[in-house]
Order: sequence, then C-alpha cells, then structure tokens
Amino acid sequence: MRVYFLNIPWRRNNRYGVRGGSRWPFTSKPENGGYIKYIPFPFFLAYSVSLLKNRGKDAVMIDAIARGLDEKFFLEEISGVKSALLVVETSTPSFENDINISFKMKQNNPGSRLALCGPHASVYAREILVRCDFVDYVFIGEYEYTLLELTEHLEENRTLESVLGLAYRARGGIMVNKRRPAISNLDDLPWPEREEKYIYNYNDGFAGLPVPNVQMYSSRGCPFHCIFCLWPQVLYGEHKYRKRNPVNVVEEMAWLINKFNFKAVYFDDDVFNIDQGHVIGICREMARKGIKVPWAAMARADLMNEEILAIMSDAGLYAVKYGVESANNKVLRLCKKNLNIARAEKMIRYTKRLGVKVHLTFCLGLPGETRQSIQDTVDFISGIKPDSFQFSLATPFPGTDYYRYLKRNGICLPGKLADYDGNNKYAGGLQEFIDLDLERLKDDLCSNLNLK
Repeated sequence: MRVYFLNIPWRRNNRYGVRGGSRWPFTSKPENGGYIKYIPFPFFLAYSVSLLKNRGKDAVMIDAIARGLDEKFFLEEISGVKSALLVVETSTPSFENDINISFKMKQNNPGSRLALCGPHASVYAREILVRCDFVDYVFIGEYEYTLLELTEHLEENRTLESVLGLAYRARGGIMVNKRRPAISNLDDLPWPEREEKYIYNYNDGFAGLPVPNVQMYSSRGCPFHCIFCLWPQVLYGEHKYRKRNPVNVVEEMAWLINKFNFKAVYFDDDVFNIDQGHVIGICREMARKGIKVPWAAMARADLMNEEILAIMSDAGLYAVKYGVESANNKVLRLCKKNLNIARAEKMIRYTKRLGVKVHLTFCLGLPGETRQSIQDTVDFISGIKPDSFQFSLATPFPGTDYYRYLKRNGICLPGKLADYDGNNKYAGGLQEFIDLDLERLKDDLCSNLNLK
C-alpha cells in the first residue's frame, strides 16, 4: 500500500497560507513577483515519510505549498491513485479549505483511504469523523508512530483498537483510542525525508540568513506554559522537553551541508537553549566535525548567559530568533510567558555585541494589552534596534489555554475558522481596549520603525 503525505494548497483572496511546519498557521500576501518569504519545512510529514521508508513501506510526499501548486494542478497530480492511504495535515484557519480539497481528492481516487492530522484534527477528531463521512482516520498528537502502526494493521488486515492516537470508524460507531504519549527518544526516528527536488524552496531567511538554508530540529517540546502556544498543548499534549543526541544532530547537519550544499542551517526547535549542556554538546560537535556554515536558532532570551552565547558565537552562530511577545510585564504574566524582560534585554544586547544578528517576535492583543502596553513594546524595539522583527496577532487556537481563557471570560471568539489567522485576523483577548485595528497597527508599526 502506498502512503501519500500531503501538504495541500491553501490560497484565499490572493493570500498564501502556511500550515505544515508552522506553529502559528497564517496567510500572507506574496512579495513582488509572487515570492513567498517564509515556507516552513513540514517536519511531522517528513519524519513520517522517512519512518515508513525505513520500515520498508512505500511512501511519497507532495508539498503543494513549497511547490506553489494551486488546487487544479494539485488534484491533477494526485488523481488516479488506487488503494492508497492519503494523509493530509490540516490546521484551524485552513480547515474548510483542506476539507473541500480532500473531498474532491477522495472522489477522484475511489478505493483510497483518507487520514487527517495536525493540531485542528487532534482537537476535533470525533467531530470531524461525524461531519465528514469521507474521512476514514484522524491522528491525534504526534503521529509518526500512529501512522506506522495504522499502515501495518491495514496491510495485515488487523483491527485498530490497539493503535494509540487514532480515531476511526468501526461497526460500533466512531472510536477514539487512547492518546499516544509524546515520543520519548527522538533518536529512534530516522532523519526527515529530504530526497525531493523542491527541497530548496523551504526558507526561513530572517535577519539575512544565507540561502539556500535548511530547517532542522535538535529537540522537541517546551517546559513553559504560554497560554497561546499551540504545539506543546495540542500536538505534544504535554510540556516535556525532549532532545536528540548532539552527535546525531551534527551528523544530520553535516549530511545536509555536504549532500545538498546548503549555505546555512536554522534550528527551528520550540526552544533551542532549554538545556545548556545540549547546546554546548552541539557546538563542540560542530567544531569536531569542522562545520563552518552560519547557523541560527529559535531561543529564549532570558535563558541565555554570556558564556553560552560566546560558545555559540565561536561555533558560527549567525542569528538568533528570540520570542519576546510583549515588553509589558502585566501582559507577560497574564499570558504565562513569565519572561524576565530585563534579563532578556540584557542578553539581546549582548547577542548583538557579539556580532550575532537578532530577530525578535512579538504578539499583539494578548490578555491585558492596552495602548500603553503596546507603546512599551514599541519603545523596547526602538531601544534595542533588532536586525529584524515580526508582529503576529493573538490567536486563540482551539485546544489552547488561551482559547479556554476567552471562553471562560465571555470574550468573543472568531465566527469562522478562517479567521483564526495569526497574521491577518485579530481574534480577541483584549481586556482594556476600545476599537483598535490591530492588523493595521501591526503594518504601521513595521513601517514606522523601518524594520521588517
């Protein structure tokens, strides 16, 4: 049985969406010439492909987002498939788009079975199976091993009640099996699938990171409890930090550089610097392997110190993406970010002093946000002068504490799933605000600060 892993097209009103690989699914307008600046690597799909191939299964990935395929060309490419398993990763703002395309795909491929995965599917597994009779399976949480076991059971014509993390139909109705624990040993997973000709289309070139660059994981998970953060709460289902062996990490890094000639590496971990020993181990292994390409990482500023930053810089660190969200202590406390903003500012300045570029991420409209708290954030950015920065809009994705917070406090939630767009639609949460167009404010702030 062939398994197709699908990151299907998502376009709406001249906006292009990203979901697979993105912790914050959103749409954006393309740059001049139709260029899309940010295309995340679909890690869970790619790890699943490599795991199945490693076990002798027939697996293929089609990433319509990375390839720029529209619905028509995508459906043509996937038509005529027989007796296959079609795996579609979906998200909340793209769900109606995804389910419509999936329905057409299933019609075009009679005899094939359809599985949905991703955060939205994880939250609404039963509801999806009730509503959509053409969907055969839904995966809940991290799904690499759920998918492997499902494939084995289908090939051997075995019943499915023992497959953890699976929702499906049975004679007794819709069955939702017990959730599968998050993967404890990431080194058991083979490296994600990279053997496809569109590999250079993925890009997260913040702060001028050289291209082509490649996105990697050295760990998964985060012990912090930010109310808005989707993956720890929904995909992982727990706040457990899991790390790979530094030797394994750097071996993959060297393979990507040598085989594919990537000019830079970005560690898109949930938080790269949770464990300083892990970071030091990777830096030492880079030196032992003689790796010289620039690299970058997603990190938490208040966990940094001068020693670890110096070690990272000596190992070739080019840039750091720091998640700040707000420079206002009340907002940070209410969203449970609990960032030590004074410590963060000190480490951001030290990062810049070392010659390492800094990209800062902020989120407008979190609980407690006011005009003054936004001004605090603007003043912070103006004072630090990062090499680049971004504003997202606070979005209460289903399954998060933020979603439950708004429901509990009677604050209006988006009326349509498409409005759960972390870049285009403000989705509630302000406590002390009156009539403020946050999307326009976001654009104005970026223009006025003359940064990107």
